[in-house]
Amino acid sequence: MLRLLHIIASPRGEESRTLQISDVFLSAFLQKFPDWIVDELNLGQETLPSLSMKSVSGKYVLLQGKEIFGSLRETWGEIIQQIERFKSADFFLISTPMWNFSIPYMLKHYIDIIVQPRYLFRYREDGTVEGLVKDKKMVIITSRGGSYGGKMQNFDHQEPYLRTIFGFIGITDLSVFRAEPMDMGEELQKEKIEEAKEKVRAFVASLNA
Repeated sequence: MLRLLHIIASPRGEESRTLQISDVFLSAFLQKFPDWIVDELNLGQETLPSLSMKSVSGKYVLLQGKEIFGSLRETWGEIIQQIERFKSADFFLISTPMWNFSIPYMLKHYIDIIVQPRYLFRYREDGTVEGLVKDKKMVIITSRGGSYGGKMQNFDHQEPYLRTIFGFIGITDLSVFRAEPMDMGEELQKEKIEEAKEKVRAFVASLNA
């Protein structure tokens, strides 16, 4: 059965402006594709494995082409579970606000856990990188307090980073929907949220998932 992994990086629950748009996306998606399963990964509620000196050392074992073994394998158990949960999804939806021009720490933590050599990417003999998550779609829905076009574009370290890191592991079919600005008046906020909702409805209508 096909599975959509919804990665939530907003801790605000029902008050989240980002999730208002994501809820519309999911409703339209499931109406069009009722046989799909939505697997919700709420990073504000999930206990992610820590990246200690010992667990980080596993990455370098993998980079050397060796297998993780012994007590290190036990330490990596939860990390591998998160990687496999990610890899087994057929479609990805990330709901994340912009925090301080970038992404919330919980989403960065999650990315640092799952983006591991030999699992999500590998180095070829010629030194180039091959992403191992191929032929899958990703949608990123975000809300931002300000507007990040024109002269403010250089302050946007959110979308460029997410496109880069997920492109690195092979996800190039990636669409971003933004609701901005959110903190410049209630009426403008409502208007921009509704605009984003209409855009995601139109996007789902065009999908052949």
